[in-house]
Amino acid sequence: MENNKRRILRLDVSDFLEMRPLNEVGKSFKGQSRNISPMGICFSSGVEWRKGDVLLINYFIPDDFESVKLKTVVIWSEFIDPDKGYFCGAQIIEVEKEKEEKFNNYYAQKLRS
Repeated sequence: MENNKRRILRLDVSDFLEMRPLNEVGKSFKGQSRNISPMGICFSSGVEWRKGDVLLINYFIPDDFESVKLKTVVIWSEFIDPDKGYFCGAQIIEVEKEKEEKFNNYYAQKLRS
């Protein structure tokens, strides 16, 4: 399984995120993506997320007025410092069906650039 983690190219990005725990409504937290792939996302957050936490992430694609909703599970989380907060890695377990193509096209466009 360890070899499968790196088979898909991760792309460096710096996009705006809003996230919330799956079981909470109304309270969301801001973050920033660091890299993405169709399988996962690395992001920074001022909030400590723990391994196994399920998050709903609104991923804001630049130059677009809408976000793509991602359901993720946190795989790892590491405290960096008080200014940067935490870096987290999450596996994407579901992409909003209506916008899945938009998310995949964004990834493909980043590959070409």
